[in-house]
Amino acid sequence: MGKRLLVLHGPNLNLLGEREGRQGGRLADLDAALNARATELGLELKVVQSNHEGVLLDTLHAERSRLDGVVVSPAGLFGSYPLMEALEAVGVPAIEVYLERLGERESVVAEACAATIEGQGFQSYLEALERFANGDLTGELTESDEEEADLEASEDEEAEDEEAEESSGPVKTLGRRRQETPPEKALAVSPSRALARAADAPAKALARAPGGATKTLGRKVEAPAEPASPRKTLGRKVKGAQGTPAADFLSRALVRQKIADRLAGRMTPSELATWARAKWTEVQLGAAAESGYRDMLEDCLQRLTLSTMPVSKLSDSELVDMMTRLEG
Repeated sequence: MGKRLLVLHGPNLNLLGEREGRQGGRLADLDAALNARATELGLELKVVQSNHEGVLLDTLHAERSRLDGVVVSPAGLFGSYPLMEALEAVGVPAIEVYLERLGERESVVAEACAATIEGQGFQSYLEALERFANGDLTGELTESDEEEADLEASEDEEAEDEEAEESSGPVKTLGRRRQETPPEKALAVSPSRALARAADAPAKALARAPGGATKTLGRKVEAPAEPASPRKTLGRKVKGAQGTPAADFLSRALVRQKIADRLAGRMTPSELATWARAKWTEVQLGAAAESGYRDMLEDCLQRLTLSTMPVSKLSDSELVDMMTRLEG
């Protein structure tokens, strides 16, 4: 039997997508996507939603002896110390997820979690399942971690060989003094260290911004000229350098074209889903979208993102209907 995970949905998530009238974006659709992905990954899920903090705490207590991990979406309980303390008391790995970005809000629950995934819609939950299935949060070394450990060990061996050569005779260093490798560098990466790196990777990736500082090994490098700040369009269509619409500007026409490519066989279903997920993430991070149609475009992208899963697969006729709706 695979790992057993508890998925906790916080307050008001039972109304997910209802106000917007979204098809395929409600809590039942999310739970169906979670169960389908868990089956693919060999995981066993128990899913609980409650608008009451005490119910979530009682569920954690009752299930603690049967759990390998917890995926928790606190929603409005992001500042809950009781929920944070319950996760710490249960003592199993936990990942905190949010459909949207927290922004300026600070999560207290995050202090008891190995990682926080936010701003990716349903994909925030699905990525959490994948991380548990890959062993990222249980101290198990992934294939990439093992390769990194082997690489560091190889570099340490080379450093030792260089030190041996230095001891046998003088070596010219062009005026720079060769620094000795600290003894602790000769140790291979421990599982806990690999775990920390895996957990921090998404945060580090978000922290890197174009034009950011780069290590230069002591040499001073002139900073590249900063690109001109993008202008606010206030609903105007974004234009490229030659006066044509920007290729990556999210519009109804662009989404229709991608669906047409899929129907014509120029794009596979998985390629369409990957593209939709990338565009949805860009829009959540502030990318421009066609004025007046942002909600409609987000809804279409979310449905296309999940279109390769059995429970939310879109037929050709449904794709045609979506194109028709985008023409309106």
